[in-house]
Amino acid sequence: MVRNATWQEVRHLVRASYEEQGIGISPSPAHGYLAYEEDGKVVACQGWRNIGWLYAELCHLYVMPSHRKKGIAKKLVQEAIKRLSAKVILSTVLENNKVSQAVLQKCGFKAVGKCSSPVSGRTLVVFTYVKTE
Repeated sequence: MVRNATWQEVRHLVRASYEEQGIGISPSPAHGYLAYEEDGKVVACQGWRNIGWLYAELCHLYVMPSHRKKGIAKKLVQEAIKRLSAKVILSTVLENNKVSQAVLQKCGFKAVGKCSSPVSGRTLVVFTYVKTE
């Protein structure tokens, strides 16, 4: 089940994501979160940040290892797209995170370039999704 969530409910998942990817900084809360709940336990999350009226950023997508390969990440991204009023949605993914890149592409995002993270120096792939409705 997908539902709204608070930072307090999902911060352990976001931290787990950062640790798994070797990102040595503390994550900051997003503007909002969706949680995927199974048997009363939050097992995945998707965050977003609004950037004015036109843009939003998807961030902090994470699914616990024991719940992967079930389509949960795709459901969270699709639900976030539906709920956001922004017309252009951005997301950045570490270049070596092929699984997250594939999820975004399956949801209609297009890779538009690469940049270097000012914090970690690692290469990020930049994705965009444009709502046409």
